[in-house]
Amino acid sequence: MWLEPEELSKWAYNYCKTIEDRPEIRKYIIENEFAYSYCRDIKDRPKMRKLITNSYWAYLYCKNIKDRPEMRKLITNSCLSY
Repeated sequence: MWLEPEELSKWAYNYCKTIEDRPEIRKYIIENEFAYSYCRDIKDRPKMRKLITNSYWAYLYCKNIKDRPEMRKLITNSCLSY
């Protein structure tokens, strides 16, 4: 049984958060939502930040974690003014 990327990302995020943050599991976090959640809930890692490419998740990152220039430049939706 194969998992869709979003399901695999969710599984990996939950594993890292609730069981153990392991690099071999962390590598399966590839979706914006779970990369953001990892940075917010576990550890703000540069490799996880690079996986955030969506305007909405970049906005939430700047608002809830840290206002970083590389995240701010990803905010392209005019409704998400920061």
